[in-house]
Amino acid sequence: MSEPMARRKSLIDYRITASECQDCGSVYFPPKSFCNVEGRASKMASVDYFYEQGEFYSGSIISAPTSQFKYLDTYLMGVAQFGNVKLPGRITDHTPGQTDDINQYIGRPLVPRFRRTYADGHDGLVYYSSLNFTFADEYYPRQEYVEVQPSKEIDRPGIVGYGAYIPKYRIKNDGKGILGVTERTLPFADEDTTTFSVEAGKRALIHAGLNSSYVKKCFVGSESPTYAVKPIMATVSQVLELGEKFEDGFFSGGVDTQFACKAATDLFI
Repeated sequence: MSEPMARRKSLIDYRITASECQDCGSVYFPPKSFCNVEGRASKMASVDYFYEQGEFYSGSIISAPTSQFKYLDTYLMGVAQFGNVKLPGRITDHTPGQTDDINQYIGRPLVPRFRRTYADGHDGLVYYSSLNFTFADEYYPRQEYVEVQPSKEIDRPGIVGYGAYIPKYRIKNDGKGILGVTERTLPFADEDTTTFSVEAGKRALIHAGLNSSYVKKCFVGSESPTYAVKPIMATVSQVLELGEKFEDGFFSGGVDTQFACKAATDLFI
């Protein structure tokens, strides 16, 4: 089984967007403008699996990745089933053993995760996708996203939801640790500050029960060195569909800053 290459329509992979025929119920990924059964007269609707839970349908253990994916070492590649649609993807946050039987993974529940797929060299483009899945019974379980209508209007601003994301793996600090901290988090090979921001924002929306179109500003502090701040905010806005829909993406305000504290204070200025 070969690794999937990046699609030209990146937002399809950002949200795992498919299309469903309203006449016969057939689902297509990548999305299509008409149904193979009902023809061009069919009515198609967009389907989103970004917040859903599926299961591991079939797959293979990749022990010798191609050069573009060597950073992952050994990993699981397979097919995830969401209802009546099957999606290609990779299992992340899990390193299979060389003697593992693929059958032991069949039927296990999966949750989509936004992760880095690959990069075009050290200074090239970085490709991200939600066609990466973790087992729902390990570490972060699936949280249902239910939009809640406000019960009353309040004039003063306040916090309606929050989210946090911490990588699964830990490493021990030497000796007595650093400032009393004996261990620290270790990002998986496909994690970075962009994926952290998306996953934390996703949990904040779930916790708030808020429609993402109400979020008009997005401020991100990356703790990067001066003049090396990455364009994280734009990716977060597109993945979480913040603000107003505009052509093939979403339009909202925001900024990337060097420090997290500055991003927090700028939000209220």
